Amino acid sequence: MILNNAGKMIDSLYRDTISHHKNVYSVAHIVMPNHLHAVIALERADMESAPTLSEIFQTFKRNTTIKYIAAVKNGLYPPFDKRVWQRNFYERVVRNEEEYWQILQYIQENPAQWLKDPYYNYIIN
Repeated sequence: MILNNAGKMIDSLYRDTISHHKNVYSVAHIVMPNHLHAVIALERADMESAPTLSEIFQTFKRNTTIKYIAAVKNGLYPPFDKRVWQRNFYERVVRNEEEYWQILQYIQENPAQWLKDPYYNYIIN
């Protein structure tokens, strides 16, 4: 996946968001034209200061939306309809090593599936 400037901004803010939190690690991620896949490890050694996954993504979505809107106002990115991100996100707990490797493989292979995505023509054209 070759990222445009908006994709590079999303990638950079994702990395910044993760690195901002102690005991939060990005195992793998891929920025796609209309979504993001990520495997995030939360080390719960210090439960009081550890953020939840919802808090992490709320911060990420807020920061990327603010930057995207500013870039739209400056004519750098195309405008969007209603919201940059969908309201929620899909999460699951990885329960074993086999599932872990399947998810990592899915993330790695996801860009090759982009041509089959129902939104491919909508976003490209």
